[in-house]
Amino acid sequence: MERLSRYGILIARVMISMVFLLNALGVIDQAEAARELAARGAPSNLVPFLMLVGRSVELIGGLALAFGVFQMVAAVALIAFLVAATFVGHAFWLAAAGTPVFVGQLINFLKNLAIMGGLLFVASTQSQLALMRSTYARKASGSLDEIASHSKTVTDSLSQGTEVSEHPAKMPAP
Repeated sequence: MERLSRYGILIARVMISMVFLLNALGVIDQAEAARELAARGAPSNLVPFLMLVGRSVELIGGLALAFGVFQMVAAVALIAFLVAATFVGHAFWLAAAGTPVFVGQLINFLKNLAIMGGLLFVASTQSQLALMRSTYARKASGSLDEIASHSKTVTDSLSQGTEVSEHPAKMPAP
C-alpha cells in the first residue's frame, strides 16, 4: 500500500498531463475550439494569439506536471486555463436541453470539472515524487542537511563549552 501511495500521485500527474500535451502538440484538432472562441465574442484577429497562448500553457504546464517541476504552479496554471476553456468551449446551458449538442457539451464540461479536481488534488499535495530529479538537486539538499546538522552541533558544543572540530564526524561526544 505504501508503494501505491508513493507512486500513485506520480502516475496520476503523468496521466493528467497527457490531455494537455496532446492538445498542445496538435494531436487533438483545435479548429472547433477556435471557432467557438470567435463565436463567444473574441476578436477574430486575436483568436490565433489566444490559441497559441492556450497551447503554450498546456505544453509548459503539461511538461512541468509530468516531470514534477513546480507541479503546484503547473497545476494552478492548468486549472486557470481549464476554467476559461470550459466556460467558453463547453457552455452546455446555451444548447437546448436533451439535444445531442447539449449532452456532448455537458459531458465535456463535467470531464473538465473532473480534471480540475485532479489538478486541485495535485496542487494541494505537499510531498510528491519527481519523474526526474537532478543529481545537483539531490546533492544540494544533502549538502544543506549536512550544513544544518553541523551548525546545530557547533552551536550545541559552544553552549556546553566543548572544543569544536572542522568536521561533524570528528566532534567529541558530549
